[in-house]
Amino acid sequence: MPLAIELAAARMDVFAPEQLSERLHRALVLLTSAEREKDPRHQSLEATLDWSYDLLAEPERRLFARLSVFAGAFSLEAAEAGGAANGIETTDVLKPFLSLVDKSLVIAEAAHDGGMRYRMLEPVRLYGHERLEESGEAEEVRRLHAEFFLSLAEEAEPHLRGSEQASWFERLDAENDNLRAALSWSLERGAGGRALRLSGALGDFWHVRGYLEEGRWWLEAVLASGDDAPATIKALLHAGWIAWEQLDYERSEAFGMEALALAREQGDRAATGSALYILGAPTLYQLDLDRAAALFEEAAQLQRSVGDVAGLARTMHALGLTAIARQNFELAAQLFDECLAISREAGDQLGIVVALGMGAFAFLGKGDLRRAGELFREGLELSRSMGTKHGIVFHLHAAAALASAQEQPVRSARLWGAGESLMNDIGTGLAPVERYHYGPYIASARSLLGEAGWDAAWAEGKAMTQEEAVEYALGQLEPFRFAVPEQETVQTGKEPTQRLTPREREVALLVGRGMTSGRIASELALSRRTVETHLRNILRKLGLSSSAQLAALMAKRRPLDDTG
Repeated sequence: MPLAIELAAARMDVFAPEQLSERLHRALVLLTSAEREKDPRHQSLEATLDWSYDLLAEPERRLFARLSVFAGAFSLEAAEAGGAANGIETTDVLKPFLSLVDKSLVIAEAAHDGGMRYRMLEPVRLYGHERLEESGEAEEVRRLHAEFFLSLAEEAEPHLRGSEQASWFERLDAENDNLRAALSWSLERGAGGRALRLSGALGDFWHVRGYLEEGRWWLEAVLASGDDAPATIKALLHAGWIAWEQLDYERSEAFGMEALALAREQGDRAATGSALYILGAPTLYQLDLDRAAALFEEAAQLQRSVGDVAGLARTMHALGLTAIARQNFELAAQLFDECLAISREAGDQLGIVVALGMGAFAFLGKGDLRRAGELFREGLELSRSMGTKHGIVFHLHAAAALASAQEQPVRSARLWGAGESLMNDIGTGLAPVERYHYGPYIASARSLLGEAGWDAAWAEGKAMTQEEAVEYALGQLEPFRFAVPEQETVQTGKEPTQRLTPREREVALLVGRGMTSGRIASELALSRRTVETHLRNILRKLGLSSSAQLAALMAKRRPLDDTG
């Protein structure tokens, strides 16, 4: 609002910017000019709003005050629900609402989904809030606001693990400020049951969107405020889930044990299965693989018996990760097929994301690098479209491990760094089981680069934005100076040979340029011993007996980059 900016600028000789920021809640007082006679435009923002308010009809005034309850933007449905109080029906809200829009006291904006969202400028909302407090309706309007957003969250909850989850996550994203306001007011007014139900419904949203710290704070706050057993179980399960993401395994197990006891007491078999899964996760992450497998298998049995398809898919994923940690890649690949089929049948996009990541590591362990690459790419694309940061991290790690297996150490180091950066943003880190499984891939890339090279490439990856990291992972292979097209097969003139790895093709091209093993090692930041190992493999695959034969063969070929 230009007027508000001008009025604030007029106060810069009295307040520092930090002081203005700290007192934004008193915006109307701060923006009131003490010298009204100097400039009519600087007289008072409040006087301007008083004048606009006095021109409103009574139904418009009442609705204007009630709309100030919204934090940020809101939908027409929310406005109708919040405006229908004390004798005003929902159907009677639309006419005064349109009048407020026409008078620019409410601003209409196009939403990304093609619908419309509405908001008040903050000085206007603060003015409306004062009128709401004066009206005596404030508590009733806030109650209606909290009930509307509780209803929305509970409507969204079952869809967050189904085929419409993307659109529902986006809807909750748009309403996040209002959801926070509803939770805060419910806790302040001692409405613990409502706050507990609301938190339980939002657990998946907080986890998937990466609001771990905030979500856990709300969950722990509401657990002490309500006594609704089903809602308490849900809140405990989500708190346990978030705690193990934050590497707080002791608290995660405590939440899981409490949820398990309460679920069994209530005779809730579906919740019991979920609690067993939650208990298995920190157990797996701490490398107690036998106990983790037993907990997951018991959870899967219960989930099958009650038809909890989404829960079963996640448990199958966890069993697959346990098999990978045990280096039983054949079993992991079988579990991947089952997990992916279940998730696709349910239309559970998030289940598909985790299944694809698990499958990528399973096939990587089996040595099927092409299949591993296909799976991580599909999973990373889907994770990006879903906006799940955990999924993006998982598939960046799969891409990093694959790059290491393909002897692309710079690419691998950058992707590990990018994954680390995103984990820091979420508020999590590598668990012991991940360090155990990823360790050989990291060590391989580090040994090829050396400490200085590793640190430099890792720092480059860590500096990437999330979107840059995703684009890099989905892009071309390491941009080597001398590249051979991926589909090209080197021939000796006798018969087609085995396909060379990307690193072997690079070494072969450098040999063709007349480089010795020592120069190649320096050029590629490898040890001479590693280069000589590559050279032996190349000669064996091409059916040659000497480096001279290889140099002669490659000299006949034209590298893609011959700039020297």
